[in-house]
Amino acid sequence: MNTYKVMLPILVNGEHKQGDVFEYEFDSPEDEEANLTSGLLEIVPRTYKVVGPSEVFETPAGEQFEKALTMTQEKLLIDGGFIERVAAKKTPKAKATE
Repeated sequence: MNTYKVMLPILVNGEHKQGDVFEYEFDSPEDEEANLTSGLLEIVPRTYKVVGPSEVFETPAGEQFEKALTMTQEKLLIDGGFIERVAAKKTPKAKATE
């Protein structure tokens, strides 16, 4: 699953309008590529950590980087043991005051 931003003034999946950000899992890398190439969507960058011994995108082992990776790129790098996703930090909800 990846996070995408709608770039064109078209309703996507019947609910997402231009500028909206949403998570979605395409059925295939080709479907994702078609939506990116058309300019309809862009991938929202996420944070990854380099877990293998090699540099990845000029990032040394043990360090983090932010990148917009396609399904195919991410799968190859994760399955190859080069990177892992870094969990997004959740912001604490404000407590109601009485």
